Amino acid sequence: MPAIVRPERQVVFSDRPRGPIAADLLDAQIHNLIEAIHSTQAALADIRRDDGKLRSNLIGPAQITPDLVKVLVAGIEKYTAQAAGRAEQGAAKAEAAVNDVALFAADAEHAAITAASFLTAVNTATDIVVRNAQQATAQMTAAESEATSAENWATYSQAQADNAIAAKNEATQWAEYLAGPVVNHEDAPAYIAGHPFGHGLYYQPVEGYGGVAGLWSAKWWAVYAAQLVGPWSIYYLGGWDTPPAPGAVHPDTGIKIANPLPPGSFYYNTSTNTIYFWNGSEWVSPFALASGVTSRFVYVATAGQTAFTGLDANGATPVVGTSPSDVHFNGVKLVPTSDYTIAGNTLTLLTPAPTGSVVQWDLLVPPENLVPGAVQSFKVTLTPAPNGAITQFQMTYNHPVNGPTPVDATTGAQMQVSLDGIVQEPGIDYTAIANTLSMIVPPPANSRFWAVWFANEILVTS
Repeated sequence: MPAIVRPERQVVFSDRPRGPIAADLLDAQIHNLIEAIHSTQAALADIRRDDGKLRSNLIGPAQITPDLVKVLVAGIEKYTAQAAGRAEQGAAKAEAAVNDVALFAADAEHAAITAASFLTAVNTATDIVVRNAQQATAQMTAAESEATSAENWATYSQAQADNAIAAKNEATQWAEYLAGPVVNHEDAPAYIAGHPFGHGLYYQPVEGYGGVAGLWSAKWWAVYAAQLVGPWSIYYLGGWDTPPAPGAVHPDTGIKIANPLPPGSFYYNTSTNTIYFWNGSEWVSPFALASGVTSRFVYVATAGQTAFTGLDANGATPVVGTSPSDVHFNGVKLVPTSDYTIAGNTLTLLTPAPTGSVVQWDLLVPPENLVPGAVQSFKVTLTPAPNGAITQFQMTYNHPVNGPTPVDATTGAQMQVSLDGIVQEPGIDYTAIANTLSMIVPPPANSRFWAVWFANEILVTS
């Protein structure tokens, strides 16, 4: 083996002064380095092959020390033990693998059975799909048939619609024709034969309401219906806001008023909400409006008193408002403006009243609150005769059919009671129920004592 040349420093360049370095010094240093490298490479070639591995037979017994042998043997034993363990584990794994293979075989058998069942199910499903496809084909055929039928029905419906339109047009022509001309009896056959709707119409004239109708026209039916109903429509003229004049035309219905008006004709006045009758010369109402008493006040005058207001003898206070007044002085009815005036809630007599004079002041229903109405009034017979002590009296009236009949009053307001010319106040001076009149103070003997019953029902019966 060649000796190895170690590199040595030939020149210390840092000790050289500044300036150029001699070429021989550099060559000597470089040569030394090259020799060291060459000797190292030659030595390396003795122990290393070209493939990078160590050359054979380089290590012999002389190079192996006892310590190295121990280390190598220990390593081999450790590696051998590890290999034996791995071999044992491999044998166990091999046995487990055998068992797994058996299990996998069983699973494969089950899988094969399952696959066979699945294949059977697939075949069954295929059969169902085929049958459904056939049924779908049949349904499609049926649907096509239904579509064809629907199309046929649509065509039929269109034809029926066309027929309906034609019928409508013919009905319109009939409607126009039925109000058409009326011919005399002699011309009827030729007219029937020549009219555009030959359906066996025949002439049967009816007369009334200002003309002749025939050929079963609309006018014919109208006249015939009017004859069945009767002449009611002649007399009732409808609603008018003013009295209708003979020959006038109703602005809403177009009905023409007869001229002259037959007596008994009547209409409803929409302005006064009253029914009026024609008596042959003028319009009259079957009802008469009369004011009713709403409240009554009685004052006892002091010497020379003229003004009456505030609390009366019964503790009531008049509130006039729009109510008309009816005033009596000692039972004698007074005349407005001539005998008295009213301002606000005060009644003023134009002539001073003597001491103890009785002033009765009645407030009537305001005119705007009056409505049509009718009552029957009957003079009442009172028994027994007043004697200064009796307060209760029995009431009868003379019924037009039944003769003397007990009064059937429901309230004292239905009665007008007069005592010596002084009208009594219901609820204050008397009460009345059924056929009994009860006075608060007994009427004196031989007094002028009478009563009237205003019945609110028609009492005359057949």
